[in-house]
Amino acid sequence: MDEIQNPTSLINKDYEEIELVTLDDWLDNFDELSKKGVGLIIEPSDDVYLIRDQLEFIELIALDFKNFDDGRGYTQAYLLSKRWNYIGEIIGVNAHLDQLQFMLRSGITTYQLLESYKGSNEEDYSNGFSLCYQAAANNNGLNLQY
Repeated sequence: MDEIQNPTSLINKDYEEIELVTLDDWLDNFDELSKKGVGLIIEPSDDVYLIRDQLEFIELIALDFKNFDDGRGYTQAYLLSKRWNYIGEIIGVNAHLDQLQFMLRSGITTYQLLESYKGSNEEDYSNGFSLCYQAAANNNGLNLQY
């Protein structure tokens, strides 16, 4: 079994290290943290509706996918990227290889695999299908088939 990683910071697309805070910390210290350029680590049980009106102040959002059978991260990603048009990075952390395509299609912009998947052929899992039968926030180059 993988040891679950609980990151305290992540490297963004510009190769800058971004400090991560929990949703509770963000809400309790919004005035201070909103000026610091921090990111949020969101657990599956966290209510992303609480940050809906604060997205412009959040550098990046890390969604935790540690529980393989918990699909709430997909909903969180969809709400952030598609419904609320969050323009920052949405990073799936503790990602399982089998879920990459679903994560990317739900609005995740990048991911951090669990340690046991390091060295695996990620492309087979992230781009393994050329057709899909349902729409998604990001079809990642897939053609819709009805």
